[in-house]
Amino acid sequence: MFLLSPTPVRRRPAVHAVLGLALAALAASTQAQSQRHTGELLAVVLPAATLGTELVRGDTEGAWQFAQSLGVTALGTEVLKHTTRVERPDGSDRQSFPSGHAAWAFSSAAYVRQRHGWLASAPLYLAAAYVGQTRVDARRHRWGDILGSALVAEASAMWLVQPAPGLRVGIVPVLEQHQVGVTLLARW
Repeated sequence: MFLLSPTPVRRRPAVHAVLGLALAALAASTQAQSQRHTGELLAVVLPAATLGTELVRGDTEGAWQFAQSLGVTALGTEVLKHTTRVERPDGSDRQSFPSGHAAWAFSSAAYVRQRHGWLASAPLYLAAAYVGQTRVDARRHRWGDILGSALVAEASAMWLVQPAPGLRVGIVPVLEQHQVGVTLLARW
């Protein structure tokens, strides 16, 4: 396990903005009295809040990288749904693997982890796991579907997202003709 330095003070308002929007989504869905609707709402609010936060912060490069990562995650998820044809637990169709809702939510967490570090992303991983829980509870997915979504989002973020300037510790993928790996970047 890598120990990452805390997010610099200038970045904390961005994390608070994302959390504030996520909490607003939870409050709004409480009125709807539905856990499933809360998960569905969070699956949309988390990416929108992540993109909005980066734009408000003036990190247009980060916003572009997030948009690309989210797009690749969504496309990868749809391709897998239509090629694996895994039946949903409720039997409604054969598009269970991976979960699209969870993929959208995990794309935010994976982006923030890759761009800003583990500390900044921890609340987003909790929110994404909650989205996954709502999908399992609704019998639309199994936990393997949720894990598959998280892996697609992580792979996309590791491929397309660069650590923010000033980040003290980061993980960058290495993809070459005859090797695949990760590089740990650290600054003292």
